[in-house]
Amino acid sequence: MIIFLLLHTALSYVIYLDTRQNFVNERHNVINQLQNIAYALTNDSFLMLDQFAELFSVTELENHSDDATIQLFATLDKHWDQWQFIWDLENAKFFDASGQQVRNWGHSLAHNPDKIIQVLGNEVPAHDINCDRNCYLTATIPIMANAEIIGAFSVSRSFADTIIEYNRATQSDIAIMVASNSSLNTQWPFTTTAITNVQTNQDLLQHVKKNYLLADFLIQRNVVNLNGKHYELSIIPANQSTERLDAPYFVLINDISKAHQALNQNLAKIWFYGIFSFIISLTITLISLYLALRRVIRLSSAIPILADKQYATFRSRIEPDQAKKRLFDELDTLNLNAYNLSLQLEELEKMVSSQIHKLINQGEALSKEKDFIQHLINMAPILILTQDKNGQILSINQAGIQEFTFQEELIINNPFERFIPKSEKQHIDILKQIRNGEITTHIKYDGFLEINPSQKRHISWIHSPINTSVNQQAKVLSLGVDISDRKLIEEQMLNLATHDHLTGINNRRKFQSELKRELATAQRNQQQFGLMYIDLDQFKIVNDSCGHHAGDKLLLEVTRRLDNVIRETDILSRIGGDEFTLIMPNTNIDGITHVATKINECIRAIEFSADKRMFKIGASIGIAMYPDHGSDAQELLTNADMAMYYAKENRRGQYHVYSPNKHFTVHLSNRVYWKEIIENALQHQQFFFQYQPIQFIPDGSISHYECLLRIKDENEAILMPGDFIRQAEESGLIGQIDRLVIKKGIQTLLKHAENDRCKLAINLSGRSFNDVNLLQFITRQLAETRVNTKNIIFEITETAAVSNFTAAQEMINSIKTMGCQIALDDFGVGFSSFYYLKHLPVDYVKIDGSFIRQLDNNKEDRIFVKAITDVCIALDKKIIAEYVENEAILNIVRDFGIEYAQGFYIGKPDDISLQLDDSNDASPG
Repeated sequence: MIIFLLLHTALSYVIYLDTRQNFVNERHNVINQLQNIAYALTNDSFLMLDQFAELFSVTELENHSDDATIQLFATLDKHWDQWQFIWDLENAKFFDASGQQVRNWGHSLAHNPDKIIQVLGNEVPAHDINCDRNCYLTATIPIMANAEIIGAFSVSRSFADTIIEYNRATQSDIAIMVASNSSLNTQWPFTTTAITNVQTNQDLLQHVKKNYLLADFLIQRNVVNLNGKHYELSIIPANQSTERLDAPYFVLINDISKAHQALNQNLAKIWFYGIFSFIISLTITLISLYLALRRVIRLSSAIPILADKQYATFRSRIEPDQAKKRLFDELDTLNLNAYNLSLQLEELEKMVSSQIHKLINQGEALSKEKDFIQHLINMAPILILTQDKNGQILSINQAGIQEFTFQEELIINNPFERFIPKSEKQHIDILKQIRNGEITTHIKYDGFLEINPSQKRHISWIHSPINTSVNQQAKVLSLGVDISDRKLIEEQMLNLATHDHLTGINNRRKFQSELKRELATAQRNQQQFGLMYIDLDQFKIVNDSCGHHAGDKLLLEVTRRLDNVIRETDILSRIGGDEFTLIMPNTNIDGITHVATKINECIRAIEFSADKRMFKIGASIGIAMYPDHGSDAQELLTNADMAMYYAKENRRGQYHVYSPNKHFTVHLSNRVYWKEIIENALQHQQFFFQYQPIQFIPDGSISHYECLLRIKDENEAILMPGDFIRQAEESGLIGQIDRLVIKKGIQTLLKHAENDRCKLAINLSGRSFNDVNLLQFITRQLAETRVNTKNIIFEITETAAVSNFTAAQEMINSIKTMGCQIALDDFGVGFSSFYYLKHLPVDYVKIDGSFIRQLDNNKEDRIFVKAITDVCIALDKKIIAEYVENEAILNIVRDFGIEYAQGFYIGKPDDISLQLDDSNDASPG
């Protein structure tokens, strides 16, 4: 009885504590919500200021910085009064690039010079809360013109607006406190600048400052009693991202008098109901115990009969009569369970003999199952073996015996470490930890199986401890898969990423890493080294007149000749179509010029023939020395390139050493020359398109045509994009060419709008992502002409998309919303292509032609193209193979699952009207 009373009292007390804790937790959640609302309203104010300020940061300022600021001032002077009312602004300021205030609009407010300097230095917008007698929210952003910082622009609004919005949103009171040096209260060195419900809350804050410490409210919320009411106060920094002691603070004020009163009433009810329920339950318990004890005595007297296995007698003693009972309690259940138990025990005795017979049959079945499992293990195409705690091999399957190439008796009882190279110390340590029980899960390790010192197989191991009984020794299960072929393919893929697919020497990526490495070595050892930039003089003539196959043959011959001339320590790379570089470590100017002379002689000695024509080959070589001609990789390469152009302009087939004054003049004159050609072509409409068909392989029909830009000069000579695109980018004319290409492509579609086969792929330059107005131009052209956007495919190069990834994503998404499609050109040149392909929403992927044109003769190219194809198919991208120049290549790409092909075998570039007429006359396939 006493225990029951104590338990009931304890339970009531726990309920009391739980109720109080729930009240505290509820108030804590309310405070958190109010804090989040206060911060959200503050952030919304900053966001509004950012949006206003960014109206000027995103303005296209194409003039000089002085003109840009005049333009900005004129705009603000004209619209300030209207904007101040609409945006609820107090002040705006402009600061020059040194941080000095230049102009002020609205009320004159103090500013934070450090924030201005920070924005100008980091070129990143910043937020601040400034307080004097009143508090203001300030957003400051950098202003740029022509890619340069010309100053900073700040805009402010009153913090009091945020207080009013908070009061309307929460129906709670709030105040703002700021640091005050004039305050006499050292415990509360703050003054109130804004407050809601002034008459009540001003007295409350005076009472708090007089009787409480500031620290009590900074750590947690506190409840204050005043005039018979309960107020809940919490103080938080107004700026969530700062921890300054002088920062303004929010004071959150909530009248919780009614909630506190309701809590006390609930607690009183809990105690009353607890006492009342205790009395009632105690009475019922006493009555139930009396009635239950009589039935328990009857059941207990029958238990010995059950122990003597007199099942029928036991059941006659306790047989329940459920039909006469309206209520069925736990004792009745116990009585019924005992009755059923006697029936089950009797039945179990009858089943024992039959179960023994079944166990014998199951033993025979298990034996057969064991034999079956052993057969599966032996037939499994993976290596399976077990070893004891000392590493001795206990068993091995048939695949393992074949992998070891030994007889089973030469493997069993030998230590497993005997077949692992001694260099794999980590592998051996892992095995010891598993055997000692230090590792209890399976471990994967890629290593070698050493059959003999000259024969190794690459194996992917999985080692797992085997759970055994107490009396058995611990065992280790080892599963091995031979991955030698996979490793070979991985090495080939890596080699493709760093070596030129045609010549086998280093590619541009590898050259750049080697140049950086040589720079580091030379700087560390204070040595010189030389860099050659080699350009073949006659390659373009051979390639254009005799085809890519002849050009490839010439490149292979030049590479062979260069390998015979250079030293073993020199690093030869192919970085472009007919462009090579040579890094010569630890040499001087005499040494590198001597090698350049030998290179010129060996290349001039080449007598190259193709299509029954003889070609005389030469090379122009530019030389730059470290550290005299450059201190970093880019500067050295640029100067060597300029020296090469000087050699090509003055006399082909020669070398030239970089000279700063001379080469700058040559480079400048070359840029002026090409700028005049491009401007003249734009002015006199010398740009024209040739259209190359792209075939849908499954049925042989033409899917669409690629627009290939050309220039026909005054002498009727045709200039290819490789001649002028780079010069257009350097001279800033590429934007005009992009717009011309788009306009001419749309005009072609309109001219042949009645022909449903006229679908065009239009190339955009690598600089298009940085042209902020190009997207507006495309939108305007499509809207004005009302051309069918489903017939337009915009092509961008992989290199440009990767180097401007964020801008590329935004532009691609915008173009696709217009109904146009996107193709990713030159795919495969970048080794990180697969990552970017997953995140670029393109429709077509054009595999770079350098991987296609040797597909029928080059195994490595087939491996790489198959890998690209499988990834693109998995990502649901359409695939186009470039440079399909014979039937054998077409059959290979068809077998790979590539659906589109482009190349001379499909069709050469020509006039679109002729091609459309031919496609109408020809049947598909």
